[in-house]
Amino acid sequence: MKILYAAAEIAPFARMTYTADLLRFLPASLQDQGFEIRILLPKYGTINDRRNRLHEVIRLSGIEVQVGEDVESMKIKVASIPNAKLQVYFLDNDKFYKRKGMFTNPKTDTFYKDNDERLAFYNKGVLETVISLGWEPDIIHCHDWPAGLIPLLVRTKYKDEKIFKNTQIVYNLHHPENKGLFDNTNILDLLGLPEDVDTESLLNNGTVDMLNIGLKYSDHVVTGNHLTDQFDEEFKKLNINPTKIQGSPEDVSKKFAQYYRDITGDN
Repeated sequence: MKILYAAAEIAPFARMTYTADLLRFLPASLQDQGFEIRILLPKYGTINDRRNRLHEVIRLSGIEVQVGEDVESMKIKVASIPNAKLQVYFLDNDKFYKRKGMFTNPKTDTFYKDNDERLAFYNKGVLETVISLGWEPDIIHCHDWPAGLIPLLVRTKYKDEKIFKNTQIVYNLHHPENKGLFDNTNILDLLGLPEDVDTESLLNNGTVDMLNIGLKYSDHVVTGNHLTDQFDEEFKKLNINPTKIQGSPEDVSKKFAQYYRDITGDN
Protein backbone atom coordinates (compact mmCIF):
# COMPACT_ATOMS: atom_id res chain seq x y z
CA MET A 1 0.00 0.00 0.00
CA LYS A 2 1.34 3.43 -0.99
CA ILE A 3 0.93 6.30 1.46
CA LEU A 4 1.91 9.91 0.89
CA TYR A 5 2.64 12.00 3.99
CA ALA A 6 2.20 15.75 3.56
CA ALA A 7 3.48 17.68 6.56
CA ALA A 8 5.32 20.92 7.24
CA GLU A 9 7.45 19.44 10.02
CA ILE A 10 9.32 16.27 10.87
CA ALA A 11 12.11 15.76 13.37
CA PRO A 12 15.03 16.21 13.19
CA PHE A 13 14.75 18.45 10.12
CA ALA A 14 12.04 20.91 11.17
CA ARG A 15 9.92 21.24 14.29
CA MET A 16 6.99 23.48 15.22
CA THR A 17 4.90 21.17 17.40
CA TYR A 18 4.68 17.61 18.73
CA THR A 19 3.66 16.53 15.24
CA ALA A 20 7.31 16.61 14.19
CA ASP A 21 8.24 14.06 16.84
CA LEU A 22 5.45 11.64 15.89
CA LEU A 23 6.36 11.86 12.21
CA ARG A 24 9.95 11.04 13.04
CA PHE A 25 8.73 7.61 14.19
CA LEU A 26 5.39 6.77 12.58
CA PRO A 27 6.16 6.58 8.84
CA ALA A 28 9.43 4.71 9.43
CA SER A 29 7.60 2.21 11.61
CA LEU A 30 4.89 1.75 9.00
CA GLN A 31 7.47 1.22 6.31
CA ASP A 32 8.97 -1.53 8.43
CA GLN A 33 5.50 -3.12 8.41
CA GLY A 34 5.46 -3.27 4.63
CA PHE A 35 3.86 0.06 3.66
CA GLU A 36 5.44 2.13 0.90
CA ILE A 37 5.84 5.66 2.26
CA ARG A 38 6.75 9.02 0.72
CA ILE A 39 7.08 12.17 2.85
CA LEU A 40 7.13 15.67 1.36
CA LEU A 41 8.34 18.66 3.36
CA PRO A 42 9.33 22.26 2.51
CA LYS A 43 13.08 22.71 2.37
CA TYR A 44 13.43 25.53 4.91
CA GLY A 45 16.60 27.60 5.08
CA THR A 46 17.22 26.19 8.53
CA ILE A 47 17.81 22.74 7.03
CA ASN A 48 21.51 22.45 6.24
CA ASP A 49 22.17 20.39 3.13
CA ARG A 50 25.59 19.14 4.14
CA ARG A 51 24.78 18.35 7.75
CA ASN A 52 21.61 16.49 6.81
CA ARG A 53 23.19 14.88 3.71
CA LEU A 54 20.60 16.20 1.29
CA HIS A 55 21.09 15.53 -2.39
CA GLU A 56 19.08 16.56 -5.42
CA VAL A 57 16.85 14.08 -7.24
CA ILE A 58 17.97 14.88 -10.78
CA ARG A 59 15.11 13.04 -12.49
CA LEU A 60 12.67 15.37 -10.72
CA SER A 61 14.43 18.58 -11.72
CA GLY A 62 12.44 21.27 -13.49
CA ILE A 63 9.08 20.79 -11.76
CA GLU A 64 7.07 23.99 -12.06
CA VAL A 65 4.33 25.24 -9.74
CA GLN A 66 1.98 28.03 -10.74
CA VAL A 67 1.27 30.42 -7.87
CA GLY A 68 -1.20 33.02 -9.07
CA GLU A 69 0.21 34.57 -12.25
CA ASP A 70 3.77 33.44 -11.50
CA VAL A 71 5.36 30.12 -12.34
CA GLU A 72 7.91 28.95 -9.78
CA SER A 73 10.42 26.18 -10.37
CA MET A 74 11.72 23.93 -7.63
CA LYS A 75 14.33 21.32 -6.95
CA ILE A 76 13.50 18.12 -5.14
CA LYS A 77 16.08 17.02 -2.60
CA VAL A 78 16.09 13.90 -0.50
CA ALA A 79 17.61 12.75 2.79
CA SER A 80 17.18 9.80 5.09
CA ILE A 81 15.79 10.04 8.60
CA PRO A 82 18.71 9.26 10.94
CA ASN A 83 18.81 5.61 12.02
CA ALA A 84 15.95 4.76 9.67
CA LYS A 85 15.72 3.63 6.07
CA LEU A 86 12.98 6.13 5.30
CA GLN A 87 13.66 9.02 2.94
CA VAL A 88 12.15 12.49 3.14
CA TYR A 89 11.62 14.55 -0.01
CA PHE A 90 12.19 18.31 0.29
CA LEU A 91 10.59 20.95 -1.94
CA ASP A 92 13.37 23.48 -2.50
CA ASN A 93 12.60 27.00 -3.72
CA ASP A 94 14.78 29.96 -2.70
CA LYS A 95 12.05 32.59 -3.07
CA PHE A 96 9.73 30.99 -0.55
CA TYR A 97 11.81 28.78 1.71
CA LYS A 98 15.42 29.96 1.84
CA ARG A 99 14.79 32.21 4.87
CA LYS A 100 15.79 31.16 8.38
CA GLY A 101 12.28 30.52 9.62
CA MET A 102 9.39 28.20 8.95
CA PHE A 103 6.21 30.28 8.94
CA THR A 104 7.11 32.76 11.68
CA ASN A 105 9.89 35.34 11.52
CA PRO A 106 12.26 34.34 14.37
CA LYS A 107 13.29 37.97 14.89
CA THR A 108 9.79 39.39 15.31
CA ASP A 109 7.77 36.26 16.15
CA THR A 110 5.22 37.33 13.53
CA PHE A 111 3.76 35.42 10.59
CA TYR A 112 5.52 36.10 7.28
CA LYS A 113 3.42 38.37 5.06
CA ASP A 114 3.82 36.06 2.07
CA ASN A 115 2.73 32.88 3.85
CA ASP A 116 -0.27 32.72 1.53
CA GLU A 117 2.10 32.34 -1.44
CA ARG A 118 4.41 29.98 0.46
CA LEU A 119 1.55 27.70 1.51
CA ALA A 120 -0.06 27.74 -1.94
CA PHE A 121 3.32 26.75 -3.38
CA TYR A 122 3.81 23.93 -0.90
CA ASN A 123 0.32 22.43 -1.17
CA LYS A 124 0.40 22.47 -4.98
CA GLY A 125 4.06 21.47 -5.05
CA VAL A 126 3.35 18.27 -3.14
CA LEU A 127 0.86 17.13 -5.77
CA GLU A 128 3.01 18.22 -8.72
CA THR A 129 5.90 16.21 -7.25
CA VAL A 130 3.76 13.07 -6.91
CA ILE A 131 2.60 13.45 -10.51
CA SER A 132 6.21 13.80 -11.68
CA LEU A 133 7.18 10.74 -9.66
CA GLY A 134 4.43 8.77 -11.39
CA TRP A 135 3.67 7.27 -8.00
CA GLU A 136 -0.02 6.57 -7.34
CA PRO A 137 -0.84 6.92 -3.64
CA ASP A 138 -3.58 4.80 -2.12
CA ILE A 139 -3.76 7.33 0.71
CA ILE A 140 -2.68 10.94 1.08
CA HIS A 141 -2.20 11.55 4.79
CA CYS A 142 -2.28 15.31 5.47
CA HIS A 143 -1.09 16.66 8.81
CA ASP A 144 -2.39 19.77 10.60
CA TRP A 145 -3.24 23.15 9.10
CA PRO A 146 -0.24 23.61 6.73
CA ALA A 147 -1.48 20.74 4.50
CA GLY A 148 -5.14 21.77 4.62
CA LEU A 149 -5.36 22.83 0.97
CA ILE A 150 -4.25 19.48 -0.44
CA PRO A 151 -7.68 17.78 -0.05
CA LEU A 152 -9.34 20.72 -1.83
CA LEU A 153 -6.81 20.62 -4.67
CA VAL A 154 -7.11 16.86 -5.18
CA ARG A 155 -10.91 17.07 -5.36
CA THR A 156 -11.06 20.13 -7.64
CA LYS A 157 -8.03 21.27 -9.62
CA TYR A 158 -6.46 17.81 -9.86
CA LYS A 159 -9.68 15.78 -9.99
CA ASP A 160 -8.99 14.56 -13.55
CA GLU A 161 -5.47 13.36 -12.78
CA LYS A 162 -5.53 9.57 -13.16
CA ILE A 163 -2.85 9.22 -10.51
CA PHE A 164 -5.31 10.37 -7.81
CA LYS A 165 -8.33 8.50 -9.20
CA ASN A 166 -8.41 5.91 -6.40
CA THR A 167 -6.71 7.95 -3.69
CA GLN A 168 -8.34 8.43 -0.29
CA ILE A 169 -7.48 11.48 1.80
CA VAL A 170 -6.90 11.33 5.55
CA TYR A 171 -6.71 14.63 7.41
CA ASN A 172 -4.94 14.29 10.72
CA LEU A 173 -5.18 16.96 13.43
CA HIS A 174 -2.53 16.45 16.06
CA HIS A 175 -2.36 19.79 17.77
CA PRO A 176 -4.85 22.55 18.73
CA GLU A 177 -2.72 25.18 17.00
CA ASN A 178 -4.32 26.59 13.85
CA LYS A 179 -2.39 29.34 12.11
CA GLY A 180 -3.81 28.73 8.66
CA LEU A 181 -6.19 31.72 8.84
CA PHE A 182 -6.32 34.48 6.22
CA ASP A 183 -8.61 37.50 6.23
CA ASN A 184 -8.85 37.69 2.42
CA THR A 185 -9.23 35.15 -0.39
CA ASN A 186 -5.80 35.74 -1.94
CA ILE A 187 -4.50 32.28 -1.03
CA LEU A 188 -7.44 30.67 -2.83
CA ASP A 189 -6.88 32.89 -5.88
CA LEU A 190 -3.24 31.77 -5.97
CA LEU A 191 -4.29 28.11 -6.31
CA GLY A 192 -5.89 28.60 -9.73
CA LEU A 193 -8.99 26.63 -8.82
CA PRO A 194 -11.50 25.72 -11.57
CA GLU A 195 -14.18 28.28 -12.34
CA ASP A 196 -16.92 25.99 -11.03
CA VAL A 197 -15.50 26.17 -7.49
CA ASP A 198 -17.51 28.64 -5.43
CA THR A 199 -14.87 30.52 -3.45
CA GLU A 200 -17.47 31.94 -1.08
CA SER A 201 -18.45 28.42 -0.02
CA LEU A 202 -14.87 27.84 1.14
CA LEU A 203 -14.94 30.68 3.64
CA ASN A 204 -15.49 30.11 7.34
CA ASN A 205 -17.13 33.17 8.89
CA GLY A 206 -15.64 35.29 6.14
CA THR A 207 -12.14 33.89 6.67
CA VAL A 208 -10.04 31.44 4.68
CA ASP A 209 -9.37 28.74 7.25
CA MET A 210 -7.05 26.07 5.85
CA LEU A 211 -7.90 23.64 8.62
CA ASN A 212 -11.63 24.01 7.99
CA ILE A 213 -11.11 23.47 4.24
CA GLY A 214 -9.04 20.38 4.95
CA LEU A 215 -11.86 18.96 7.05
CA LYS A 216 -14.47 19.68 4.37
CA TYR A 217 -12.65 17.98 1.51
CA SER A 218 -11.07 14.97 3.22
CA ASP A 219 -12.52 11.48 3.14
CA HIS A 220 -11.45 10.69 6.72
CA VAL A 221 -10.52 12.74 9.78
CA VAL A 222 -8.25 11.55 12.58
CA THR A 223 -7.32 13.21 15.87
CA GLY A 224 -4.13 12.59 17.84
CA ASN A 225 -2.75 12.66 21.35
CA HIS A 226 -2.69 16.39 21.96
CA LEU A 227 -6.32 17.06 21.09
CA THR A 228 -9.27 16.82 23.44
CA ASP A 229 -12.33 18.90 22.56
CA GLN A 230 -10.69 21.88 20.83
CA PHE A 231 -12.32 21.23 17.45
CA ASP A 232 -15.53 19.53 18.59
CA GLU A 233 -17.67 22.50 17.59
CA GLU A 234 -16.10 22.49 14.13
CA PHE A 235 -16.65 18.73 13.77
CA LYS A 236 -20.28 19.08 14.78
CA LYS A 237 -20.86 21.92 12.32
CA LEU A 238 -19.41 19.84 9.48
CA ASN A 239 -21.09 16.60 10.63
CA ILE A 240 -17.73 14.90 11.11
CA ASN A 241 -17.13 12.07 13.54
CA PRO A 242 -13.35 11.82 13.71
CA THR A 243 -11.45 8.67 14.54
CA LYS A 244 -9.22 8.98 17.59
CA ILE A 245 -5.86 7.33 17.09
CA GLN A 246 -3.92 8.00 20.25
CA GLY A 247 -1.36 6.39 22.52
CA SER A 248 2.36 5.71 22.54
CA PRO A 249 4.22 5.89 19.19
CA GLU A 250 4.21 2.09 19.03
CA ASP A 251 0.47 1.93 19.70
CA VAL A 252 -0.24 4.64 17.14
CA SER A 253 1.81 2.80 14.54
CA LYS A 254 -0.15 -0.43 15.00
CA LYS A 255 -3.46 1.43 15.00
CA PHE A 256 -2.66 3.33 11.79
CA ALA A 257 -1.53 0.16 10.03
CA GLN A 258 -4.94 -1.37 10.74
CA TYR A 259 -6.76 1.90 10.01
CA TYR A 260 -5.20 2.17 6.55
CA ARG A 261 -6.21 -1.42 5.79
CA ASP A 262 -9.75 -0.81 7.04
CA ILE A 263 -10.42 2.32 4.97
CA THR A 264 -8.96 0.82 1.79
CA GLY A 265 -10.46 -2.63 2.33
CA ASP A 266 -6.98 -4.13 2.12
CA ASN A 267 -7.31 -6.71 4.90
